Amino acid sequence: MFAFLSSGTELGRFKRGKLPKIAVAVMLFIPLIYGALYLWAFQAPDKHMDNLPVALVNEDTGAIKDGAPVNAGDDLAAELMDGMELKWEQTDAATAAQGVADGSYYFAMSIPADFSKNAVSVGTDTPAQTMIDVEFNDTNNFLSSVLGKQAMSQVRDAVSEQLGEQTSSALLVGLHDAGEGLRAATSGSAEVTQGIDSAKDGAGKLVAGMKDLAAGTVTLQDGALQLADGATSLSQGVSTLAGGATTLNTGAATLSTGASSLASGVAELNTGAASLAAGSNTLAIGASDLATSLAQAVPDAKALDTGAASVFSSAGTLSASASKVSASASTLAGTADDVAAGATATSTQLAALIAAVEAMPADTPASAILGSLETLHNDAAVPLAAGAGKLAAGAHQLSTNAITPLSDGAAKLSAGAGTVSAGVTKLSAGVGEAATGAGKLSQGATALNTGATALSTGAESAATGSSRVATGASELAGGASALAEGAGTAKDGAAALATGAGSLSTGSTDLASGSGKLVEGGTTLADGAQKLSTGSHTLTQKLDDGGKAIPDDSAALLSEKSRVLANPVAMNQQWANQSNGFGDGFAPFFIALATFVGALISWLLLRALPTRALAAGASGLRSVLTGLLPALAIGLGQVLIMVAVLLWGLDMKPVYPVAMAAFIYLTTVCFLALQQMFIIVFGTAAGRVVSLVLLMLQLSSSGGTYPVETTPGFFQALHPFMPATYVVNGLRQLMTGGIDSRLWISVAFLAVLAAGSVAVSAFCAGRQRVFSIKRLHPELEM
Repeated sequence: MFAFLSSGTELGRFKRGKLPKIAVAVMLFIPLIYGALYLWAFQAPDKHMDNLPVALVNEDTGAIKDGAPVNAGDDLAAELMDGMELKWEQTDAATAAQGVADGSYYFAMSIPADFSKNAVSVGTDTPAQTMIDVEFNDTNNFLSSVLGKQAMSQVRDAVSEQLGEQTSSALLVGLHDAGEGLRAATSGSAEVTQGIDSAKDGAGKLVAGMKDLAAGTVTLQDGALQLADGATSLSQGVSTLAGGATTLNTGAATLSTGASSLASGVAELNTGAASLAAGSNTLAIGASDLATSLAQAVPDAKALDTGAASVFSSAGTLSASASKVSASASTLAGTADDVAAGATATSTQLAALIAAVEAMPADTPASAILGSLETLHNDAAVPLAAGAGKLAAGAHQLSTNAITPLSDGAAKLSAGAGTVSAGVTKLSAGVGEAATGAGKLSQGATALNTGATALSTGAESAATGSSRVATGASELAGGASALAEGAGTAKDGAAALATGAGSLSTGSTDLASGSGKLVEGGTTLADGAQKLSTGSHTLTQKLDDGGKAIPDDSAALLSEKSRVLANPVAMNQQWANQSNGFGDGFAPFFIALATFVGALISWLLLRALPTRALAAGASGLRSVLTGLLPALAIGLGQVLIMVAVLLWGLDMKPVYPVAMAAFIYLTTVCFLALQQMFIIVFGTAAGRVVSLVLLMLQLSSSGGTYPVETTPGFFQALHPFMPATYVVNGLRQLMTGGIDSRLWISVAFLAVLAAGSVAVSAFCAGRQRVFSIKRLHPELEM
């Protein structure tokens, strides 16, 4: 067993009876009750601000900005009412003022009539802060004013948050720069206008040029159609030319072969003619000798006759060959003339074709064969025409200078041979006529010699001419072959030209159609350019107007606007009754606590009900007053000392100091009488415990610190019944001013409570005149 639990210790006396045991239990829970009540009451008053009644007055008349209405006050009021951070009650100014004065509202916030006007004034030359009027009354509750200032600061910050200093400064600088930009844009738009005017003129010229293009396109279309027709004809002509060139090539080859044969025959003729000349010369000599020695030739006459017949036969054969050669030479000359004419015509046609192709545009398909045509003309047609001309000239020369004399000489030779043959015959027939025949023979032989000599000369000329003819025929064959090949190429090119001309014709038709559309588009472009020019002039004017409309603010004005935007909302705080600080603000609460504790201490030293008066048979009221009056005297001393220290020691400056002192003494009287009643009714120990419990309840529910609306509902329910509630209300009005009915209610409540406590004490004291063992030896003594 522990010593402190033994019956000999102080705790041993608490074992007797129930009340001591209850007292011990109460002592154990007193700290908890104090701590729990205080923490419960003031645990989170800031989270219950929505229970704090606050008046909201919206007098904003709105404003107009950029032609649109601005109702910043309505927006702010709606946001506050929706936020419910406080118990906002929207009302008029008179009701709000009366409510703040009588405590219906802890404070009031008013949105002035020029709220919206000032909100949009930053864009003018007279920027002004938007004001919020707030009216506080510390008589209602000092901390409510403190909390109200914090709440209003949050409201101001919430509105100001939308327009921070950085954003406002950037906005103003941007507006200033925008003015510069607009002015620069005005200058630039003027240049744009000039450019557009130039574009409009160019568009007009474009339309005229496109009309010319359309007309030229039509002409091009007609020329393309003609070119297509000419190309078709050219293709057909070149096809004919190719066929003629092939025929010419075949004839030239045949001519070349015949010319070679002719040259061979003429060479043989030349050899025979030379032999004939030599034989005729011998014949002439022999005839001469015969004439001289005719007499001697009779024996040889027979042989001469035989030889003459042989010569006559050879002369006939020679004459026939000469006639064939003459006929062949005439045919050759005619063929050469035809060839020369065809070659010349071909060269002329090619030259005309080249001229026609050269006249065409450079990008037409016909231009691709121009080189081939020129090569064909220069390397084939021209040399062919020249060779054909030479061939014709040589053929004619051969016919005139060689073949004709040859034919004549052969005829003469044949005639002379006939004469010789006749003479020889006569010679043979009659020697008598020998002399005459010999003379004739001599003449015929001379003539024969002359014809043979001419024949030899003509044969040589014929050989020379036939060689030229062979050479020309060979050149003609080569040129004809090149002509045939070139004509084939020209045929292909002409076909390609015809195809390209057809495509050109189709394309020119499409071009004509497209150029028409281009004219229409150009006209539309001109109309659009006209509209653009008009619009750009309007843009220039409007930009200039806009540049003039944006103010060119000075640095000082920009700084002022930036300041206004950084703090767009300012609070105009007004106090109906303002405390001098936290000391004055909390003084009513601590004075109520001090007077209650003072009364509690007084009854620790004094007897609440003196037994001598009861024993003397005094009435209950007298017995109570006997115990109360000494306490009241001590209480007066307590009040005087406390008020003196408050006024001169702490330099408090209440509005009504004397009335405050009297009210404090009334409070002391009330608390002394109340606690005396608890002691008389419940006994000394229990009465004091009840006083302590009442003290704790009053401290947490009187509203002396935080507004009672921010405390839990339990304390709000106790609030109207706690004496400290009225002590605090009365002292606030006496210290800060603004006396109203609340002061008189407080005075009446305390006076009635004091009188009622005395009456209850007197009633209970009258019943305690008879002493019992329990009263003489109570279970619990203090």
